[in-house]
Amino acid sequence: MLILIVLTQCVTAQTVWTQTSCDVSFKIKNAGIGVTGRFPGVTTNLLFSPDNLKSSKLQGFAKVGAINTGINKRDKDLQARTYFFADSFTTISIVSERLYTKGTQYAGMFDVTIKGVTKKVEIPFEFNQLGSEADFKGTFKLNRRDFNVGGYSLILSDNLEVSIEVKAKK
Repeated sequence: MLILIVLTQCVTAQTVWTQTSCDVSFKIKNAGIGVTGRFPGVTTNLLFSPDNLKSSKLQGFAKVGAINTGINKRDKDLQARTYFFADSFTTISIVSERLYTKGTQYAGMFDVTIKGVTKKVEIPFEFNQLGSEADFKGTFKLNRRDFNVGGYSLILSDNLEVSIEVKAKK
């Protein structure tokens, strides 16, 4: 009976957050010029309580075909085999393995899967709650070559910065 009470307390200590908006953007240098883009239509699953990080879970899924850099030809090129190969790998996913505090904010080890390759990436993030609404914000760096995106290039930077902001409600 005690085990059942403890399990019930763990489950009820979690908060399920429903995404109200999500902005995923990236920045990379190409020929020395900053290029930015977005992934509209990202979906998330957010089970998060600051007091119960051990049972918390954050997930995000972006459709590769939705990539938007503001230049249609570039978007089509990025969906090709050399880059994201959208015909075979339709989704980019970020799934938390574990979450923890880091200084005054939070962080987690996430499995990031792009083009069929999964890498563990530490992602720091802020969580701000005001009543029944919350904001999750994080920025992190990736090496595109770790995921076989873009091949070898003298003009395209290997490193890019990804920013995620999710607004949610209980």
